[in-house]
Amino acid sequence: MTATLDLPQQNPDLVLDQSADDYWNHYQLTFALYSVSDRAIPSAFDGLKPGQRRLLYQMHESGLQPGNKPQKSSKICSAVTGNLHPHGGASMYGAAALMAAEFQRVKVIDGQGAFPRIQGDIPAADRYTEMRLSAPGAALTAELNDHAVPMVQTFDGEWTEPTMLPAQWPVLLCNGAVGIAEGWATKVPAHNPREVMAACRALLKTPNMTDDRLVKLIPGPDWGCGATVVGTGGLREYITTGRGAFTVRGTISVDGKNCIITELPPGVASNTVQDRIRALVESGEMSGVADMSDLTDRRNGLRIVVTAKRGHSAEQIRDQLLALTPLESTFAASLVALDEDRVPRWWSVRELISAFLHLRDSVVLRRSEYRLEKVTARRHLVAGLMKIHLDIDAAVAVIRGSDTVDDARRGLQERFSIDEEQANYVLALQLRRLTKLDVIELQAEADKLDAEFAELTELVSNPDARRKVIDSELVETAKLFKGPEFDRRTVLDFDATPVTSGADEDGPRERKVNAAWRLDDRGVFSDSHGDLLTSGLGWAVWTDGRVKFTTGGGLPYKIRDIPVAPDITGLLRSGVLADGFHLALVTRRGKILRIDPAAVNPQGAAGNGVAGVKLAAGDPEDAVIAALPVSCENGEAILSISEKGWKVTEVADIPVKGRGGAGVGFHPFVSGENALVSATISATGFVRGKRAVRAEKRAKSSVKGSGSDVIPAE
Repeated sequence: MTATLDLPQQNPDLVLDQSADDYWNHYQLTFALYSVSDRAIPSAFDGLKPGQRRLLYQMHESGLQPGNKPQKSSKICSAVTGNLHPHGGASMYGAAALMAAEFQRVKVIDGQGAFPRIQGDIPAADRYTEMRLSAPGAALTAELNDHAVPMVQTFDGEWTEPTMLPAQWPVLLCNGAVGIAEGWATKVPAHNPREVMAACRALLKTPNMTDDRLVKLIPGPDWGCGATVVGTGGLREYITTGRGAFTVRGTISVDGKNCIITELPPGVASNTVQDRIRALVESGEMSGVADMSDLTDRRNGLRIVVTAKRGHSAEQIRDQLLALTPLESTFAASLVALDEDRVPRWWSVRELISAFLHLRDSVVLRRSEYRLEKVTARRHLVAGLMKIHLDIDAAVAVIRGSDTVDDARRGLQERFSIDEEQANYVLALQLRRLTKLDVIELQAEADKLDAEFAELTELVSNPDARRKVIDSELVETAKLFKGPEFDRRTVLDFDATPVTSGADEDGPRERKVNAAWRLDDRGVFSDSHGDLLTSGLGWAVWTDGRVKFTTGGGLPYKIRDIPVAPDITGLLRSGVLADGFHLALVTRRGKILRIDPAAVNPQGAAGNGVAGVKLAAGDPEDAVIAALPVSCENGEAILSISEKGWKVTEVADIPVKGRGGAGVGFHPFVSGENALVSATISATGFVRGKRAVRAEKRAKSSVKGSGSDVIPAE
């Protein structure tokens, strides 16, 4: 009998008949679209991310204008997350704290309490701080009441929110932005607001303005943290294309034995730099540092003091700080923002300014249309009231003779040729509005409405008229940036040379071409022992006959102690071979192999060497006992010593062979011995008198295969 398992019947309403690929693609795509358009990427028009926009809108609706009493940050952030932005309050407070930070190029929020003053600072808890809009922040929301931007329903349908703010200055270019989404990332540097406003006016006047003119108006970034842009590489490309990399350096001054750090590159936290310096000191890469003190305070700002040891110069420590820490890093700009359809794309600086000007044109147009609608409606009512004033007695008689309000309305319409709306307005008037003085005021209002109607009609129909208004408003907005805090902070040092090589500050810096490296006597590449070398060929020899040549390829720029090869078991010797030198390998059995390094392919740091000299087969005692850099030009010779004798052999008499051979015999052994003790470089004049002549002859004959004897040891 076969047992069967009764499975419970599945509810078809709970079964989703869909492939895993379709399910993943659908929901992953939904999340990706949300991440790009509603979280991480700012708009090219008002320059804000959705969370930032909703925060400022909530503060505007709460009446937190400059000069008004600030409100607890926790209350504001809770209102935003509850009404507009269904995310955690911590993330919203983090965004608010960043907009209120002292290192922000333009503070959008006026924060009361312990908000960040330097990069990396953590603000006080939201229950201890208060916020309100700053004057520039209020300029971003000032025209919301004029219906200047489209409004949509919030996520729960209970509120409405703007699709963008009617910003009066370009936030994205002035404050910059950093954001990472699904498949897209943006990194916009901050710029000087005065320069940006001047460029806006210039581009408004001359849309086809040349790139040279634009670069002159906006020569480069200007961060609130200061720092210095080093060199011109990548700047023009960034300004004209929106993509480019340039080197940014913090500010380090030298005072006696102290290096004083007062400014950091954008995005680099103080703690990050200090941790890196400590790690370098512990590893020996900055052995000249005696002490490091963080003297940063709220009054004087950033101040990190690095003290040099006795015998080390502060200038040298400064160069090491720039080369080995994030104090000099590469800023890879990528101007990615959302277009009108909330689709991300790359923009140039010119295009971002044009997008802002397009927003301003849209704001002026929409608010003019809204105001025109109000003026038109008021003119209509005033026109009806003026007709009534022509014969007030008749109007009063019509009203008094009517049985109902409807009769009075119809009577006024027929008697004075006005419509129902005008008649209702007359019926709702108080009797005091029928005085002679009111007639004069009514006529003045009618004249004013006529003039405003003509002006608004011109603005709605004529783009040139709107451009004049935009330009005048840009002039007024630029007055917000007249204070000394908006002077240029970032120095553009076009004549300076970067110390470090290219690569993003978030990744490792690869070494430069022909970068300095050293192969020390321990067989390791190092930059913390002895002098660095900038030329020559590294080499290593093992006792088993292997040899390795290397140019230092694959080494990072920030070298620590790196073995010459992954496996250094049996490593005999290593060093740096100067140009024009060969390498001689001497074995215990009296063989020598002279190798030209040009005939051997160099290996990287991961190479374990290749076959050099072949040892005697079946002889476990045979091994390489010496590796000697040799040169023919200096008249060098090799002094080889065995147990019972020694011999001098001129380098010129040793033939050059390819790697992997057994070499040639150059030291014949006397009876009773079969091993060399040592081999070193010697000069041919080392042996005096007749013994020198005999040594030279025997050296030549032995290399040529004669196998003659050696000089006995005394």
